[in-house]
Amino acid sequence: MSVAYELKQKRVALAQRLQQLERERVDIQELMGALDRVILSYEPDYQPSPTPGGANRERSRKVKPSSSEVRAAMNGVNKRQTVLEVLREAGEPISVADCAAKFAFKLGIPSEPANLSEIAHRLSAVLTQLTTAGRVRQSGQFDGRKVLWEVAA
Repeated sequence: MSVAYELKQKRVALAQRLQQLERERVDIQELMGALDRVILSYEPDYQPSPTPGGANRERSRKVKPSSSEVRAAMNGVNKRQTVLEVLREAGEPISVADCAAKFAFKLGIPSEPANLSEIAHRLSAVLTQLTTAGRVRQSGQFDGRKVLWEVAA
């Protein structure tokens, strides 16, 4: 093995670690945001202290929600299992949009329209895979166009 090959391997490992740290950072900031919202319900005049990278994230979220946050939050998550859990917990057939909202809540992803749209898009593929596997089925339509989904067995 050459030195260049070893260095490339080390660089790949470091890049993967950096991605993992970014996912953890996003998760921690989302948890802190959730805590801040709960604290605000008890103390309306509460002012959360700024967190490193948090102000930039909030500003970018107000201008344009970042699909990379959704990707980072969903990366490493067993989407098929989580979708099945969401459908079971719903107890009745639900639309992809409702499934996306419940999925986002489970993962702590902010329920912003752009985030939910991206999640719904990703979950549509998961629901199709689960249908092919016989795990879920379509159960009629809502408003004449939105398909409702439920666990098949």
